[in-house]
Amino acid sequence: MSGKEDEYEKLLSEQNLKDRLEAPQTETARQRKWRIVKRKFAEVQVYAKQGFIMGSLVGGGFGLVTGLWAAVQYKKLSMIPISVIVSGGSFGFIMACGSMIRSDELVAGEYQQHFRLNDQEVPIQQFWLNRRFE
Repeated sequence: MSGKEDEYEKLLSEQNLKDRLEAPQTETARQRKWRIVKRKFAEVQVYAKQGFIMGSLVGGGFGLVTGLWAAVQYKKLSMIPISVIVSGGSFGFIMACGSMIRSDELVAGEYQQHFRLNDQEVPIQQFWLNRRFE
């Protein structure tokens, strides 16, 4: 560098940066597990909310059709919102539960090593399909 000292090296030599650096924070096994559980629980909550929204929309549509038919047959307009709310809520609840159950791929990554078939790693679904009950 033609006899000049590098400005960056000069800055580093003037300031003692080692005392400013902090040691990385260590995480215990319990803290790591708790962090993973919280993350997975948040993901399952997202699946449940999406399932509830989809189920309530489908159930509400079916309830609207059923409520219209019941309102015409019994000549009561109050049957329409009751039918929409009840069928939307119940089908939404069922879809939310189904979405939480279906979120098994969240667990599959961590427990994949436990599912072996003939000393080969296989997806969990294939493990249960190919398992022979004796």
